Amino acid sequence: MTQGPFGHVVAMVRHWAAVARQLAADVRRRASGHDIMLVAAGLTLYAGIAIVPLLLLGLYGAGLVLGVDRVADLVGHLAQFAPSNLGVPSLVRMLGDIGPRLGIPSLIASVLTATTYGEGLRRAVDTLEGSQRSNRTLAGRIRVLPYLGVFPLVTVAGLVTVATLPDMLVGGTPGRVLGVYLTFWIGWLSASALLIVLYRLFAGRVLRWPAIVWGSLATGSFLAGMSLGWVLVLRYGLAVGSAYGGSEQLGRIVLFAVYLLFVQLAVLLGYLLVLAIDDRR
Repeated sequence: MTQGPFGHVVAMVRHWAAVARQLAADVRRRASGHDIMLVAAGLTLYAGIAIVPLLLLGLYGAGLVLGVDRVADLVGHLAQFAPSNLGVPSLVRMLGDIGPRLGIPSLIASVLTATTYGEGLRRAVDTLEGSQRSNRTLAGRIRVLPYLGVFPLVTVAGLVTVATLPDMLVGGTPGRVLGVYLTFWIGWLSASALLIVLYRLFAGRVLRWPAIVWGSLATGSFLAGMSLGWVLVLRYGLAVGSAYGGSEQLGRIVLFAVYLLFVQLAVLLGYLLVLAIDDRR
């Protein structure tokens, strides 16, 4: 008995659901041999050191392409969508003013500081794979340099997209829904592109490109959704200061640290997913 179009769709959905369950089980098995939360916490320390210099580098590269004043204007426009808590809009504007105007000494210092993340990621990957590659500090910092070169391109793409969004997105329910939808796609594609570079550079073995791409797309979609949810929570209010003496400011600082931890956890689990896909051949 031949299946109709609907039957083929059902069979395909069942097939990919089975594949997803197998991959999830493989990732869980690989992660169970390690205290992956502790590994992610260690990587979060490196990320916390590198995040501001990395943003400054991205804005500096965007300034070379789009012009210093144009980048400052676009970042100022982007700050309108940032949560008003903790003075985030003013912080975003400050980065937009400083980043494109970095001097050579500041640029070199930012590069050296941002490469700290490469060292941390190499150590984390070695821990998950049970390997002990030599010169992890120097090799990790050198390997992350291509990533630092790609980050400004992603920054340019994000700022150009912000410039092309119509003004109606800032008002009305349909505009907000469309803005959230477009923001998710921008974040998904940007995060996936950066993850592809990271997984290719820091893998402990040669991985096939399809595995890297599919694993990065899956991880990037999660990161985009989580980040968007975090921004919406901060923008529209969440009482988090009860455990910190009633200080909402302290509570949101801790909330950002937790967010950064979950980003690193997702990056590491995404790497295990890439390994699982690659092993399936």
